Amino acid sequence: MRLIYLLALMLCFRPPLADGAEALKKIRIASKGAGETLLPYIIPQRLGFYREEGLDVDAIVTRGTVTTQVVVSGAVDYSNGGSIPAMLAGARLKILLISTDKPAQHLVTSSKIGSLKQLAGKTIAVSDASGNSTLLLRELLAKNGVPQDNLQFRALGDQAVRYGALLGGAVDATMLSFSTAKQAEAKGFRILAYSGDHVSSLSANLETTDDKIQNSPREVYGVVKATLKGHLFFHRNANETVKFIMEVARINNPNEAREVWSERNKQASELARMGRASDEALMTNVERVRDQMKMVGAGVRVKEKMTLDQVYDFSFVQKAYEEIQASKWDPMRYGYVNR
Repeated sequence: MRLIYLLALMLCFRPPLADGAEALKKIRIASKGAGETLLPYIIPQRLGFYREEGLDVDAIVTRGTVTTQVVVSGAVDYSNGGSIPAMLAGARLKILLISTDKPAQHLVTSSKIGSLKQLAGKTIAVSDASGNSTLLLRELLAKNGVPQDNLQFRALGDQAVRYGALLGGAVDATMLSFSTAKQAEAKGFRILAYSGDHVSSLSANLETTDDKIQNSPREVYGVVKATLKGHLFFHRNANETVKFIMEVARINNPNEAREVWSERNKQASELARMGRASDEALMTNVERVRDQMKMVGAGVRVKEKMTLDQVYDFSFVQKAYEEIQASKWDPMRYGYVNR
């Protein structure tokens, strides 16, 4: 596959190898976004965790389904693309490590609405009928006993449009990211609920092909272990992680960056901070994706029966976590490293 549409992002300066030193193995990871999305790879690259495993990692920024396509084709080795739709359609992939198991969206309403029950009869802006945030919202409402037959859902697309509709009074509520929700709150609107307190949603840090797992298990383990160290550093060394966030998100205010860290930390349960998730969360995630595919007419391609071990392989991250813990590895020994 030609990679003319990819933007290669070199994450650190690589000095020449000393005489007799073993060459590092080149690894390419496709990321579905830039900025904060790259942190899971920037941190272990800058702090030398990949190099300790004999790896030289490049992160490559892609878009949408391209992230899955390039790993399926073998153009890259790993990705964070959220490949469950491809797996349900028959792709031989596995999710190896997750970053969060709670969604990022917040339900924001007019100041007149003080509880979920008071949404009855109100108009709520959603992205589209089958969007992930829409399904999460419906799950949230169902879990709190809010009838949906008298709610008016308006599909308005992108968050910016939905936010504008909320500000203009055209709708009574919508789901927004944390930063946009805070902006709305400053304008007098109410953050009524954090979706992560009610429903689960997984975000993958590493995915790869079944062939890679079968043919290069030692490499897979090294990539997972180094990435997990970066993951643990993120959650356990807040002061230094904030500096990485300031860089990638281009934030000048440390307090604002710490707020970003706190929000991201909140999206991960104790198990997710180890790179894994519960079977319940895993199955919920798979079934939600299945429902989405059926709603958009892709159901004919969906495998009706899939076990969790056909989607996830946490054997590498579990072994890596146990080894890291046994070695008494301390993330507080490390500090922010600039480019």
